[in-house]
Amino acid sequence: MNRGVTPKMSYKIIVDLSHKEQVEEFPEFSLGENDYEVEYIDKNEGPIEFDILEDFDVLFIGNIKATQDGKADKFTQAELLAIKKFIGEGGGLFLTSGDGGDKDITMKQGSIRVLYKITGVRRFWNGIIHEASSNFLVNRTNLLVTELFNHLITKGVTEVVLPNCTFFTISEEDVEDIILTSEKSEFKYYVDDDVGVLGPVPVCTVSEFYNGRCVSIGSSDWMREDSDFGLDAGDNLKFLSNIIEWLSFD
Repeated sequence: MNRGVTPKMSYKIIVDLSHKEQVEEFPEFSLGENDYEVEYIDKNEGPIEFDILEDFDVLFIGNIKATQDGKADKFTQAELLAIKKFIGEGGGLFLTSGDGGDKDITMKQGSIRVLYKITGVRRFWNGIIHEASSNFLVNRTNLLVTELFNHLITKGVTEVVLPNCTFFTISEEDVEDIILTSEKSEFKYYVDDDVGVLGPVPVCTVSEFYNGRCVSIGSSDWMREDSDFGLDAGDNLKFLSNIIEWLSFD
């Protein structure tokens, strides 16, 4: 785990697959001259333990598709404590969601919302964002973002494409909006397929938890290497590189 302030040229990322995450492989992207190492907590493995996490810079959790029944996608109390200790002591949490969000699974039921003290996100909404014509690429579910708030993760980034995205309800404190939807955005709720006016809501946030950091994004498909709207779209690759560097305190 990187706790120092000296710039580093390598990154260690651990990807959790033990909670039914939909992103099963971290992109094999290039961080310029930097090296990176990716390891996995595979399906049917776990639980997540601090002894595993402490050797890494970033924990990646990519789009858990929560279910009403079963516990395979839920976090245990011991796992929560391990993740909090890892982040609190200087680690980074990179969390992505997607359309459908947390499927309305409550915190009490053990959904992804239980990480809210780290992420600042209290709800990942169950549906998909439809953007206005000036803010999408090819179809309404590919969010085209050209207005990003100033932050180290947006440095050198002028355009981000976020396909199949949900939005967040966030805490009032210790969370910073980085990307909002447009004033004309709409949301299709999967409960009844109703489409309603949404307006500006957060789809990318950053937060700090004691000595650690977190980035949360409402889309996961932007990280795909085999999609026209994935890493090759806009400045998505630069955006991803910036996120890893910021989470690793570079």
